[in-house]
Amino acid sequence: MKAEIKIVLIYILVGVMWILLSDSVLLMVFDESELDQIAYLQTLKGIFYVLMTASLLYLLVKKYYESLDKKVRELEQLNRKLKGKSNELESSNSDLEQFAFVISHDLQEPLRMITSFLSQLKRKYDDQLDEKAQQYIFFAVDGAIKMKQIILDLLEFSRVGRFNEPLEEINLNEILKEVCESNKKLIEGTRAQISIKELPVILSHRALMTQLFQHLLENSLKFRHENKSPEIEIGVRESQKNYDFWIKDNGIGIDQEYTERIFAIFQRLHTSEKFGGGTGIGLALVKKIIDYYGGSIELDSTEGEGSTFYFSLPKKATLPNDRIA
Repeated sequence: MKAEIKIVLIYILVGVMWILLSDSVLLMVFDESELDQIAYLQTLKGIFYVLMTASLLYLLVKKYYESLDKKVRELEQLNRKLKGKSNELESSNSDLEQFAFVISHDLQEPLRMITSFLSQLKRKYDDQLDEKAQQYIFFAVDGAIKMKQIILDLLEFSRVGRFNEPLEEINLNEILKEVCESNKKLIEGTRAQISIKELPVILSHRALMTQLFQHLLENSLKFRHENKSPEIEIGVRESQKNYDFWIKDNGIGIDQEYTERIFAIFQRLHTSEKFGGGTGIGLALVKKIIDYYGGSIELDSTEGEGSTFYFSLPKKATLPNDRIA
């Protein structure tokens, strides 16, 4: 039986029972001869009223359920479309994984050959080559090395969205210690002073957290003033839902006009010759990692005075698939 019919039948049954019972109570109190006719008419009027209101109720409830059924059908249709898109996306991701494999193997092999043969050419015919030829070989080898680094960085960038490892407890103090150790030569060479507040243990992935802090610390070390040593502060505040981090430096800073642009892939505001090698993927990768965990990042910077990166990571980390679900 349909829900709207059940509701109307219950309404009629309760209404009629109330009318009959109320008449019985009146007849128990007053003289039957006086109230019999009145009670009879009131009963008819009450039953008529109940039937009329029941009809109206039926129409309203029916319209409501028809609207509800329509919404359910629309949702089912939307779910079917989403499932289809999900299957397409899964197929696309599979193609991307295959493409990534091609990049990591097939495209790097020619670069290795170019670098290898040019190095052999230089070694075997070094005394026969003039300065111009030596310069050409240097540029060719340097270009091949940079191309290889771009390929590796693109692979690193593409893997973030396909990272399917389970979440684990990560001590960020240990991560920062490892990152500082891997940058020890640069830190000592620039006489950098790094202040690190006590950092939390969070649910995350060690590889991605290492990449995140590696690129942010490297950015502060790289874009330093020529006439003063880097001073870098890394800290965190705990809010109700997030861990709010900051990495502050006294480097060259950038104009506020460019604070959004620096998170785009391949965007560099300075020449690589002046500030060392780089492909312009580092900060784009940082943003992608933070987005992956459902966090946010922004930059507060003053040109000539330094920069502060503020980023938040949720305490209860949710990955993209979980947020969709």
